[in-house]
Amino acid sequence: MANYDIFDEPYYLAQYPWVKPAIDAGVIQSGREHFENFGQAGGLTKVSRYFDEETYLAQNPEIAPLLRTPNNPNAPFASGIDHFIQLGYEEGRTRVSPEYNEEFYLANNSELRSLIGPNAAFKSGYQHFVQFGAKEGRFGTSFFEPEYLKENPDIVPFVNSGALKTGREHYFNFGKNEPNRSATFVGTSGDDILTGVGVGNTELIGVEVGIDPQSNLQYESFGFYESDVLIGGPGSDTFVLGVPATSGNPTSRQLYAAAPGIVRIRNFDEDLDKIQLAGSPDIYTTLSDVNELIILSPRYETIGIIEGENLSWSTTTQPKEDGTFYLFLK
Repeated sequence: MANYDIFDEPYYLAQYPWVKPAIDAGVIQSGREHFENFGQAGGLTKVSRYFDEETYLAQNPEIAPLLRTPNNPNAPFASGIDHFIQLGYEEGRTRVSPEYNEEFYLANNSELRSLIGPNAAFKSGYQHFVQFGAKEGRFGTSFFEPEYLKENPDIVPFVNSGALKTGREHYFNFGKNEPNRSATFVGTSGDDILTGVGVGNTELIGVEVGIDPQSNLQYESFGFYESDVLIGGPGSDTFVLGVPATSGNPTSRQLYAAAPGIVRIRNFDEDLDKIQLAGSPDIYTTLSDVNELIILSPRYETIGIIEGENLSWSTTTQPKEDGTFYLFLK
């Protein structure tokens, strides 16, 4: 049975603006009516920010023989989205868009796991994301979408109008090449590998992050039992090893401070990059050799390992009012 949960009326009308005059004239009642009666069979595929025809077909190659073409005119489906609406969504297929990663979504929203399964409320995390998660401000990849839109209000009208699918699409197509743009990439409560992308300022947070009811960043794990790898990119990277006070966590906290939590930092650029820690510099100890610098907690537990030749703990720090400070290595 066809399921149209994925259908996004404003987005569809933005992609096919010639449909709106027919609605205004009373020929059809809505974009969805147009799609169900004409667009679906006609091969129109841009129905959602979180469905990409090319990605769906590439990630589900067994579908290709089922699509109608001049050489296969009697095949059962007009397009990948036609297949997805009729079968794929209810089958729990999730490899549908670069804007969504099922593994990340479930790991970053671990409280949802009991709701996902063959006999549960949702067959996949993607179904939850489409029906509720996107509206709640949840995000489908390690790119921290809410923060990017908050810090770059100039692109919000383009996202709202459907000219851009998401802030992530803007960043990877344009923003990463603009020195004045900043972006945050976040992990989960498990083991993660994050890489900085872009020539501007990039923040790498290996733990689970969400947003609170006021749309502010909220830390939801603290690196305990995590083994993360943060890899610097071409711009100025901030590696987050300590987090500021928030509404849910009233004091600043050091990440990876309980064994066996640890983070490894690679591609650290001494001239551009910095490390964010909580508390004050004098509570930490370091060990160093030719190829790495080890940061120890006040209890002499290894917090982080920074790879790089002849690095040393710098006396140059930059305290912040939120209970954290930036450390610069030389």
